[in-house]
Amino acid sequence: MKNNKTNFEKSRRDFLKKTSAGLIGAALLGNIPVSLANSFSPFETLKSKVVLVRHSKVVDQEGNVNLEILAEMLETALTSFNNGKNSADLWNKLFIPKDIIGIKVNLLGLNSIAGSSSVKHYAAMIDTVLRSAGNAGLISENFIVWDRNNDEFNGSGLRIQKEIGKTKYYGTLATKNDDIDAVFSAEVKAGEKFTRISKILTESCTALINMPVIKDHGLAGITGALKNHYGTINNPRDFHSNNCTTPGIPEINALHQIRSKQKLIIVDALIALFNGGPRWNRDYMWNYGGILVSTDPVAIDRIMFGIINEKRQAEGMNLISENTAKHINLSAGLKLGTDVLSEIDFQKIELG
Repeated sequence: MKNNKTNFEKSRRDFLKKTSAGLIGAALLGNIPVSLANSFSPFETLKSKVVLVRHSKVVDQEGNVNLEILAEMLETALTSFNNGKNSADLWNKLFIPKDIIGIKVNLLGLNSIAGSSSVKHYAAMIDTVLRSAGNAGLISENFIVWDRNNDEFNGSGLRIQKEIGKTKYYGTLATKNDDIDAVFSAEVKAGEKFTRISKILTESCTALINMPVIKDHGLAGITGALKNHYGTINNPRDFHSNNCTTPGIPEINALHQIRSKQKLIIVDALIALFNGGPRWNRDYMWNYGGILVSTDPVAIDRIMFGIINEKRQAEGMNLISENTAKHINLSAGLKLGTDVLSEIDFQKIELG
C-alpha cells in the first residue's frame, strides 16, 4: 500500500512524533470521480480532515483497555484535528456549555461477545470522551449515550441510566411495545420512502457526536459513521435494498434533523471486525488499537473502508468492492462530504 509520510509538530508536546499523512488503502480503493467538499464542517479548509491515532498497547489480547494510553490517544487526535490547538479549544468550537449532547453508539450484534472483556472498549471510549469534554467545561450530566433500544445495551458493559445529575444511557425504545409516536418523530421523507427519527435526537439533544465502530457489513460493505444512523430511525429494514441505497444510507444521512446536529465523529477503532458483520464474531475480530476523528462522515467512512480492506488483504480474503459499499460514493453525491482520497487530509499518528 502506498502512503505519503510526513513529520509534523504537535503543539501540546515539545517533541516530534513520526506521523504519516496519506491515503490509506489508496491502492485498494481506486478512484471515484465525485468531488464534493464537506458542507457542514465548522473549519475553513479545502480538504476534509480525518485523523487516525493508533497505539499497539492500548488494548491487550483479552480486550482490557489501558485508559492512560487511550486518554493520550484522544488528546492527540483532537489536537491534531484542531491544527495543534488543544482538545478543550476544539470542544468549545463545536459545543456550548448549555448543549445537550448525544453520543450515538453502535451496540448492534453483541450476542456472541456479550458480557466479555471484548466489550470493555465501549465504556472505556465513552468515559475517556466524557473526561476530555469535561476538562473543557462540558458537564457530564448534559450527555446522553444512546442507541436503538435498551436491549442493545445488554452485555455491552453500559448500564441503562436516567438518574438526574449523571450521564444518561438509554435506547430510543425501552421495549418493543413502546408507543412509536412517543419515542419517534413524525414521518419524514427519505428519498422515495418515509421514516421517523428518534426523539432523543430531535427533541432531547441539541448536538450530536457520532461514535461508530469499524465493522464490515454483508449488504453495505461496511458499517461506519454513515450507517450508524440506521440506529437513529424506526424502520431501518425498509432501507436495506440495493446495498442499503436508493433510498438508504445516503438519504437518511441527508435528513436535516441529522445533518444539522451532528458536530463531531469519533470512531471507536480499538477493536474492529473485518468479516461476518455486522454481528461480532471472535474469529474475525482484531485489535486495531485506533481512534479516528473527523467532521466529514463520508471521508471517515472512506478511510474505514480502506482499513477493512487492508486487513482483508492481509488475511488473504477478497476485498469489499466499491460497488458493494456504494453508499459512500452516493453520499458524496448528495454533498454529505467527500470520498475522493486526494481531497482528504488524512493524518495517521502512531504513538507506540
